[in-house]
Amino acid sequence: MTGDVRQTTRDGTRRLRVRYALLTAALFAPLLYSFLAVRNVYPFAASTMMMSGGDPGRGATFYRLRGETVAGESIDLPPAQLTDALSWRHWSLVGAVVENKQFTIHSPNPANLMLADAAGGVERLPRAARLPELLRAWGGIYNSRLPEGSAKRLRAVRLDVYRWDGRAYEDYEHLVESWRAEL
Repeated sequence: MTGDVRQTTRDGTRRLRVRYALLTAALFAPLLYSFLAVRNVYPFAASTMMMSGGDPGRGATFYRLRGETVAGESIDLPPAQLTDALSWRHWSLVGAVVENKQFTIHSPNPANLMLADAAGGVERLPRAARLPELLRAWGGIYNSRLPEGSAKRLRAVRLDVYRWDGRAYEDYEHLVESWRAEL
């Protein structure tokens, strides 16, 4: 009777090891392919964080949202914390608003059409025509989470535009433009 139990245990252990080996190979093979091909294959992502930063000659434009509190303090306002949306979606929204792209879409909002008509056409609109409204909306969201008499409430929101020229991995803080909206 003892021999039968050991034989059954050995067969069960062997089957279990084969199952785990197959499971490991099934999980490891796509991950290895993703890593070697530097290509994302759902649900396995390539580990691209240690790769070079792309074409240094290209450069980049980026934005920073800040607020001025009633107490006079300047604070960073990450939009993703204000609206629970993905971070890069906010910055593409800001870029589109700065470039007035909301006026050139297939079916623009009627208020945008009226604003463009009043300016004499989309090409005559000032840069970032609707940006103050976006800044006030984000400031309103931030203030709505604080008590009425709090010194941390915002009195103004500012959007700073920075440009990295891309020649070297330094000098990221080159301020290009700034907008401010009082609340």
